[in-house]
Amino acid sequence: MIGLQLAAGCFVGSYLLWLFYLAVMSLQRARDAGTIPRPAYLLGLPILYLGLFIDFACNMVVASLLFLELPREWLVSARVSRHCRSGAGWRSALGCWICHSLLDAFDPSGRHCK
Repeated sequence: MIGLQLAAGCFVGSYLLWLFYLAVMSLQRARDAGTIPRPAYLLGLPILYLGLFIDFACNMVVASLLFLELPREWLVSARVSRHCRSGAGWRSALGCWICHSLLDAFDPSGRHCK
């Protein structure tokens, strides 16, 4: 029962993190294009800061369970980027899948994972 609750919590946390990522990337795209009005920018700041908190929490818990390791980085993006760059093993394959399937397409630069 606890395992099922933990799995559900990890899924909800990951999905929530991805939703905040999409929102922040949309705000960044508008900011970079110079089209974001000041009220939208100010309303977006809490989304950014809450997203950073969720990212940190997911990195400490969800990504640690997913990659079966303690975190070396503060945020999930840095962790999956490190694994994708390593180029070897299942962690690399998982990191690259997360980068290419869930993150890169929505980053204004086209490449979220460095």
